[in-house]
Amino acid sequence: MSAVAGVAAPAAADRAGAPGLAVQVVQRNLDIPWDLAFTDSTHYLLNERPGRLWLVNTNPAVPRQRVAADFSGVVTIASGGLMGMVVDPGFATNRLFYTCQTNRTPKDVRVVRWRLSADGTRAVRSGTPVISGIPLGNPHYGCRLLFLPDGSLLVGTGDAALASGPQSLTSLAGKILRVLPNGSAPRDNPWASATSPKRFVWNYGHRNVQGLAARPGTTQVFSAEHGPDWDDEINLVLKARNYGWDPKGPDGYNQDVPMTDLEKFPNAVPAKWTSGASTIAPSGISFVTGSAWGTYSGQLFAALLKDEGVLALALDAAGNVRSTAQVPELNDRFGRLRTVRQAPDGSLYVLTANGSTDQVLRVTPK
Repeated sequence: MSAVAGVAAPAAADRAGAPGLAVQVVQRNLDIPWDLAFTDSTHYLLNERPGRLWLVNTNPAVPRQRVAADFSGVVTIASGGLMGMVVDPGFATNRLFYTCQTNRTPKDVRVVRWRLSADGTRAVRSGTPVISGIPLGNPHYGCRLLFLPDGSLLVGTGDAALASGPQSLTSLAGKILRVLPNGSAPRDNPWASATSPKRFVWNYGHRNVQGLAARPGTTQVFSAEHGPDWDDEINLVLKARNYGWDPKGPDGYNQDVPMTDLEKFPNAVPAKWTSGASTIAPSGISFVTGSAWGTYSGQLFAALLKDEGVLALALDAAGNVRSTAQVPELNDRFGRLRTVRQAPDGSLYVLTANGSTDQVLRVTPK
């Protein structure tokens, strides 16, 4: 894998103190798995974009169990379908989890709440959608979910190829949204008193938010975002701020503009990291912690779709990227990678995104 465009090739010192990694294939023959979420220390929910859900034991010798759920409303248009997924912070008692999905009728992107049966064999919808009406436009869907420690839920959305979406506060396109699990807007949202969808907006001016991760031991949250043909970004998620994407042109949707347009929006938030002159398509991101990970501990790992690997980013206390390093055991070996998640036991689970032969990888320090 070549050095990331726009970023200096990482020096050997970037990996000094990092352990070698063992990679084990623990699940096979999947079709575009998009996300996974641990329900306890030995089980996780795993979804597939066409609309399938599994409950999986961390022991790969135990066959995965299909979870019966009504995904008939999911439309698998382009890169859309069943996508982001998280379990409720109170899952141990309430059995709730949430999915972000493209919906057939009405045509939108929405977050749906589910309750998993005690035996894990079925899931039923719990109430109305947590949030709906997120524009569905080919091909930028976003759809990553993240619970914050205060119990609110962040939802990353794409601009839906709508020219005015990212900069319009009344549109849910091109945003990071913040909503409570009951579907209401938190009182401390920037525009919580609005009667329009603006009440759910946490920040705006995004193209296609594909990853969200909370930094352990801090209040910092980071996002990964796809650029057009340049400037993929890693951003620090801040309240009420504009991230500078504005594809509105005289002839409609125009992508020949900066990802973060500081000339048009001088107060826009600059990216903490950018891919520069080309793109690598960062998707699911996760912080890696634990002494066994050596100098990888505390770094942000980003799954790469286009560059087919994982990029490790070392951050300073303010969230600035000090250095980057490719993770050699995962680069150019397993094809496109969609999501990185750290398990309760400290290992990493990585989802491939290649088609009907997709896999779940378990990664551990040697």
